[in-house]
Amino acid sequence: MTINPSQNFDSYIPIYETVPETWEEGRLFMVEQFRIVSTAINDREIGYFIDQEVISGKKFIPGLDIIQEGGTSQSFRTILRKVIDFGTLPNSMLKSIPHGIIFDANFTLIQLWASATDPTNFKALPIPFVGAAGGSIEIFMDAVNINITTTSSRSTFTRCFVFIEYIQEV
Repeated sequence: MTINPSQNFDSYIPIYETVPETWEEGRLFMVEQFRIVSTAINDREIGYFIDQEVISGKKFIPGLDIIQEGGTSQSFRTILRKVIDFGTLPNSMLKSIPHGIIFDANFTLIQLWASATDPTNFKALPIPFVGAAGGSIEIFMDAVNINITTTSSRSTFTRCFVFIEYIQEV
């Protein structure tokens, strides 16, 4: 079987049509196949979106500092995920909610987005958002808080969740 170079990752599970016939060769083959399957399963994006820091299942490029310091590690960095229940969007102002994430020199943001729902008027918005006639919604994160600023009244959007994906290693 030929593997395309773009598929040459541990998370790609090759399909074999034959296996070794002797137990000695077959045992080594099976151990390697279990390693490949376990790695592939563990490297898939995990569908849990919860209010605790969890491993997302995603991997990020190896750290540059490791190689620059003479190391040879090519290990991918683990992307973590946390969901913040932001509650009701503000009425033409800034609202801040603590995120509880260690935000230090090792922290790197990968993705930050939110979504809000107005359950009365049956509307939903992605955040950040830019309305045709103004009315934008901005989101940003600092060392302590998730911050959302609205430029018009968005207080009918009573359900808002913020999704943060990040790494904690350089």
